[in-house]
Amino acid sequence: MKTKMLKFRKMKIPCSIFVMFLPFLFVAESYSEDTLIATTSSVPPYVYLDGKKPAGLVVDIIRELEKRLGLAKINIQVLPWKRALRMAELGKSDFVFFSGRSAEREVWGDYMATPIITEHYKLYSLASDVVNISSQYDNAFKYRIGTERGCLYGYGALREAIDKKFHSNTISNTMTNNINMLLAGHVNVIAGDDVRVRWALKKLGVSDQVSTVAFKDISEVVALEWPTHIIFSKQKHREGLKKKMEAALQDLKQDGTYQRIVGKYSLTADPLH
Repeated sequence: MKTKMLKFRKMKIPCSIFVMFLPFLFVAESYSEDTLIATTSSVPPYVYLDGKKPAGLVVDIIRELEKRLGLAKINIQVLPWKRALRMAELGKSDFVFFSGRSAEREVWGDYMATPIITEHYKLYSLASDVVNISSQYDNAFKYRIGTERGCLYGYGALREAIDKKFHSNTISNTMTNNINMLLAGHVNVIAGDDVRVRWALKKLGVSDQVSTVAFKDISEVVALEWPTHIIFSKQKHREGLKKKMEAALQDLKQDGTYQRIVGKYSLTADPLH
């Protein structure tokens, strides 16, 4: 092996050949052994892949935290959600984002207290339909609902209604599929985070065909507020980093940077307005 290596070093490689292959030598991003690994899943516009690179609203927030803390570029891996969680559980990633709270995840995960995003779930129907649902979902049996696989939908009235009160629940793999189910008339209403639904409607070009469902007995239209967090793997023992990232995230929200990042996606910091 050593002899072959010496011979290779003595070979003269034409400069033109070296230049020709140079672009391909730097295509993949390189990370050191000390690079933090973060796992997540594709949830546009919060997280998605732009080509092969992670992008999105929450990715931009992570990059800003990275910059403020002077961290090396974090290796963000966009994976199926169960795998993203499992990697953090096993200590194969340093943290996972962005996740709601659950007792199961608290066993292996150390949650940051400050939410990275608070989702606002609403019900949506075709703009041409009249849907009358009470805030306690007493008459939900009249309607078929569409939901998205992997979403928890909280632990309160909305979750209970999805499980027990709606006539049926059709589960789609993506928000786009969920909206298409509504447009095709297979369901009467869908439940989803306001930012994600509006983003998907805009991408599909059907924003004028879908409207928010207002509860018939109260003026509120938000069915659920759902804080989502960064969860550090307890196996990685990143307590110090968690504390610093917590402070940086709070500063981000206080100095207006958080709102500017949200604004890049043509959304408001408060999805309700």
